[in-house]
Amino acid sequence: MRILKFLCLGLSALIAITLTGCEPQIIGPLLQSQESGKIHVTGSGSVVSEPDIATLHLGVSVEKETVAEAREAAAAAMTGVIAALKANDIAENDIRTERFSIYPQYDYTDNGRVLRGYSVNNTVSAKVRELENLSDVIDDAAEAGGDIVVVNSIQFMVENPTPLQAQARALAAKDAAAKAQTLAEASGVTLGKPITITETTSGGRPPIAFAKSEEFAADSASSSTPIEAGELTIIVNITVVYEIE
Repeated sequence: MRILKFLCLGLSALIAITLTGCEPQIIGPLLQSQESGKIHVTGSGSVVSEPDIATLHLGVSVEKETVAEAREAAAAAMTGVIAALKANDIAENDIRTERFSIYPQYDYTDNGRVLRGYSVNNTVSAKVRELENLSDVIDDAAEAGGDIVVVNSIQFMVENPTPLQAQARALAAKDAAAKAQTLAEASGVTLGKPITITETTSGGRPPIAFAKSEEFAADSASSSTPIEAGELTIIVNITVVYEIE
């Protein structure tokens, strides 16, 4: 069997050299690929799941003539926001300050820049573990923060993705094995064992559209903010190198 394989390999190389005008630089990669005795394939597996947790990124942003005025207004509003979060059963250790800044603000005129005032930004992240309460959390925080509240984004996720990753990994392995077997059969060779396996994993989340902060505040009294969590897709991609027997 091996003698026949080498005879076929030599015949293929001879025909290829004849067809290409005996240019070894064209034939070299072909010979090297076959002589290496390997098949390289990629496999992909994906599992769809509903998210069970969300991280809400929100805060306050205010501009006043003096630092003291801006800081005081921001502090009062953020105190209200945090109180609203806790009132909606957000645990204290699930609330984290992400950013606090004070910057001077300028107007630029023909005579140069003129100090307009100072801006204070204070943002936090809050993990919402009861997704059915997410709309109330946003509305109450917006009402507590008033006109200077800012809702930056919501990130939906699966708190424990490990079981889903395991399912996706198994599907990726099956996908890679099926591809390798197809290539082996089409090439007239016998597929051997895998030599190396590498993996990359990613998670996706659906895009979420938000109204501006003042719209949150204005509408909170009449209707709750509609939020749809959608679905998440856990994806595992692998690359497998198989031997050729």
